[in-house]
Formats: sequence, C-alpha cells, structure tokens
Amino acid sequence: MDFQKSCEELYAVSRIPLTKVSRDGELIFALPAGNDELVPHREVKWVLTDFILQKRDALHPLVTYVEPGYFIGVVELPEDAFCIVGLVSPFQHPRNEIMQMASMAFPPRQMQEYCDLMMQMPLVNLYQLKSLMCLLVRLAHNEKITAEHILFVDNTVLRTERPDDALFNLREKAEFHVPVDFETGVCEAIEQGSIELLQHRLLQPSQGKIGAMSSNPLQQQKYAFISFATLLTRAAIRGGLPGETAFNLSDVYCQRADTQLDITAIQKLTFTMAMDFCRRVADIKNSGAQSTAVKACINYISEHLHDDLRLEELSRHCGLCSRSLSLKFKAEMGMGIPEYIHREKLREGRYLLDCTDYTLAEIAGFLNYPTQSYFTQIFKKYQGCTPQQYRSRLHGTL
Repeated sequence: MDFQKSCEELYAVSRIPLTKVSRDGELIFALPAGNDELVPHREVKWVLTDFILQKRDALHPLVTYVEPGYFIGVVELPEDAFCIVGLVSPFQHPRNEIMQMASMAFPPRQMQEYCDLMMQMPLVNLYQLKSLMCLLVRLAHNEKITAEHILFVDNTVLRTERPDDALFNLREKAEFHVPVDFETGVCEAIEQGSIELLQHRLLQPSQGKIGAMSSNPLQQQKYAFISFATLLTRAAIRGGLPGETAFNLSDVYCQRADTQLDITAIQKLTFTMAMDFCRRVADIKNSGAQSTAVKACINYISEHLHDDLRLEELSRHCGLCSRSLSLKFKAEMGMGIPEYIHREKLREGRYLLDCTDYTLAEIAGFLNYPTQSYFTQIFKKYQGCTPQQYRSRLHGTL
C-alpha cells in the first residue's frame, strides 16, 4: 500500500488533516481533498525551517505549538518530502479567533470556508498527535519510534495580560509563591469565572514559598508551574469547564512550560494560563445555558454562524420540536433564538469592523445577511448606530 493511500485511510478514521509537501513547501497532496491551504504556504515554510534548525530527521519528528493555540506536526518522508499534520488543537477555539487567524492568511472569499472547516476539526491532544506521527513514521520508513522521539517546541509569542508585568515585578526573586490563602483565593476566582477578582488575587503580595522541589531554580519553577496548573484545572472543572477541555488545556500549558529556558518566561506563561482558564469558565457561566438541548443549540449556532440558520434545522439537531426548543431557549437565555443569532453574528461583525478593512458588503456576505442594507438595519437595531458609524467612531474619524 502506498503512503498516500495509507494517509487517506488514516484521515478517514481520525479526520486529522494530513498534507504532503516537498522540501520547498510545495503541495503534493492534501487531506481533506480540496483544502490545500489549511496550513498556508508561509506557515509550511516556517515549520520546515524549524524542523531543520532543531536538527530533526526521519526518525525524530517535530511538533510546534503556534498562535492562537494549534499544533502542527512535521514528519520527514523519503524522496525529500515531508508530511504536515494539522492544524489541530486540544480545545475548541471561538469563531472570532479563527477569523482573526484567517484574515492574516486568506482573501475575503476564502475566510468563511476556512473558518467553517476549522470549527469542524476534531479536538486532538498532544498524546494523540504524537501517536499518529509515530504511525506515519512506521508507514513511511518501516521503523518503530515512540513519543519520546518527537520534539515539542513552543513557537507562540508570550503575551502579558494587563497590568503589564505587574505580577512578575512583585516576585522579586523570580519565584511563584503559592501559600494556602493565595491558592484558595485564585481557585475561588477561577471557579467564579471572575477575571477582575483573579487579577486582584494574582497581583496581591503574598508571604511564604513552595517547598524546595529542586536545587535548580529553573527546574523548581517548572515544578511550581505544574503544581499550579493542577490547581487551576481542578478549579476550572468545578467552575463548569468540561473535564476533557480542562485537562487538555493543562497539558498544553505544561508542555509549553517544559520548553522554556527562562524563569521570567515561565512566570509570564503562568499568568497567561490562569487568565485563559478564567476566561473559559466565564464564557460558560455567561452563556446562561443549562439544558443539554440549549447547549447543543448554542454550539450549533457557533459552528454555523456563516450559514442560513433556520429554526427547523436547529430543532432537528437538538432533538426537540421547534416550539419546545424556542420556549426552552428563551427561558434559559432570556432571549429568543432569532435575537441570539443576530447578536452572535453582530459580535463577529464588530470584530471585522474593528480589526479588518473588509467592506460592509463583504462583512454582510460573511455573516450570510442577504444584503448590505439589511445588515445595516440589524446592526443599527442592536448596536444603536450603523456599521459605518461604528467603524468611524472607532478610528476617530467622526
């Protein structure tokens, strides 16, 4: 069986994208078929360059972690070719985040298709990704490797949340302290999904230190990070974050911390991790959804925001008649389904007005509104101004 046929069978089972490229990054084949730019050519060149710089070879693949939180695997193949695995992520990304990523790589006409495709990707943790890459090596070279042969590299840009670096300036000796009162306060903030309270807890000076776990300061910091990640994971689960999502998120951050060579970088990553957990809990609490049917409805709307969403289709997906779903949705969310759909579409519309140069007609098309004038009418109804006025006020041109 040839390699491409094997990849087709693997994709049919796992739904994990697989792309074969030349050493120059030129496409040879892509799965799913027709989506040859799932990983844009520029990013392919970057990960291949990383593969070379990290001195990897046919029996030592590479996994890189890139913004805004995706894995890309690289397996060297015979005949000067490579297999790119991904993009995949261990947790679901919001549509506006995917749109932002797409806007940097694709023309407007491709953004909707790309965003819809990424929303449908299976959730894949690092263990699953490495297992698949071990199998690819076996198929390509008839050699057996283990996950330990695969290098993980964090290529994300560490971004400090506001207030800038305040947390780290409070820790004069580059040590993250977790006494009981500090630990309890942070966990309470995570469980509540309160970003304001979490920032207050993290920035509040505390006394005491973690017991010494290593004589090496960097290793001590990594051990402290893992301990803190465990606390945050449990607190987030208690706050309503699904267990699998919380554990996968923790795994990703621990892998990222393990690759760091600087204590300050780990401290910054600690703060980023805490805020990430807190935001995810807040999103769940703010959704208002309680029943399985309404949660399924919300998820379906999020995944098909660019489609023509109809009540009959949502009802079939949720397993309720249209009237029952409408009543249950309004009781839990405080608004009807049509209003919720408009609000979600306009939330993405505001992002596109804020962060892109797309015309109003293009944005209306992305959001599946029939005309620009109808988009303007709906926008003004919920936002209190027209899309053009919103954009003009944002850029101070009024």
